[in-house]
Amino acid sequence: MADVRVSTGELDASANLAGTLAQEFESPVRTALTATTAASGRLTGWSIAGGLQQLGAGWAAPLAAVRQRIADTSTKLRANAAAHANTEQAVAGTWSKPQEPK
Repeated sequence: MADVRVSTGELDASANLAGTLAQEFESPVRTALTATTAASGRLTGWSIAGGLQQLGAGWAAPLAAVRQRIADTSTKLRANAAAHANTEQAVAGTWSKPQEPK
């Protein structure tokens, strides 16, 4: 059986990184979708206008799902770190012997 060592600090750091990525992902996606819609509107009558409109509409939901999955990963990593920390505290409490008064 392999030893498994959990570093709650590293889990927390990973959770923070995933949360930051989810936040940073939102702005460029919104900008791209807005730009696609705007370009489509300016190109009314051009054959590419409909394609740009479909591109923006088609990618909005999948990109939102990717962002949400990254955010969910952050939440789950944070919960996992908290659970491990609680378990470590419970185990430490089990092994510590109360001092008897003298």
